[in-house]
Amino acid sequence: MSNEFRGTGNLGDNPTLKTVLVKGEDRKVAEIRVFFDEYKPDGQGGFEQSGGFWMNAAVWDKRGEDVAQHLRKGARVHVAGRLAEQEWTDKESGEVRKTMQLNADDVYLSLSRLEEVKFRPKAQEVGA
Repeated sequence: MSNEFRGTGNLGDNPTLKTVLVKGEDRKVAEIRVFFDEYKPDGQGGFEQSGGFWMNAAVWDKRGEDVAQHLRKGARVHVAGRLAEQEWTDKESGEVRKTMQLNADDVYLSLSRLEEVKFRPKAQEVGA
C-alpha cells in the first residue's frame, strides 16, 4: 500500500514560512492550505463539481522558501507528497485530536487556467 498523494487544487491562504527546530537543526517550512475539488460525471459527457476537501500541507527547506515567495492565495497548484497523521491536544477541551497533513515533496503552479485568458492588444495612446 502506497502513502502517496497527488492532487490539483487552490491555495486557501497565502503560504506561511516558519523556521522550526528539527533534531537540533533550524529548518524552514512553508505551511499551505489547499482546497481540492471533487468532480462527478454530469451524464452529458462532461463533469460537474460535486464537493471537495481541504488539506494542510508542509513544504520543507528550499522548496518551502520558493513556495512562500512565489505563490499566493487562490493560486492553482499541483501538489504531491506523503500523508502523515498529526496529533495534538485541544487547548479548550483537553481532548486529543488528530488530522492528516501532507508532507509535500513537489508543489507546482498550474497554468491550466491561463488557456482561458484573452490577450488584448495594447490600447493606442491618444494623439499617437
